[in-house]
Amino acid sequence: MKLICDANIGRRIALALAAEGHDVVRSTEVVPDGSDTDVLAYAVATDRALITCDRDFGELIFRYGATPPPAIIYVRFEPEDVLDIIPRLIPLLDFDRVKGHMAVLGAEHDRHTPFPEKS
Repeated sequence: MKLICDANIGRRIALALAAEGHDVVRSTEVVPDGSDTDVLAYAVATDRALITCDRDFGELIFRYGATPPPAIIYVRFEPEDVLDIIPRLIPLLDFDRVKGHMAVLGAEHDRHTPFPEKS
């Protein structure tokens, strides 16, 4: 799967996802000093799912009508060891499962919300 990790997703997670065979870029490398809008535009233009810890992307899409990328995975919990996020992320990286959705990884459970349909 093609992924972009937002600036708040650490290098260790990006490397672990790449080791799983995913095509991963970090926003700090491809959109240095970019705003959330810039990162979102890059994800859309390059057809990459976005992994973030920033709830602002949901607001851009659901409240302001920004064009969504193929998927967003919003990590909403902070484990003791950042790599504990990986076992929670891997099942979500089945593209058919997250395509067209914002998946939220919570401390106890996950939820998926479909992106609004464009009129």
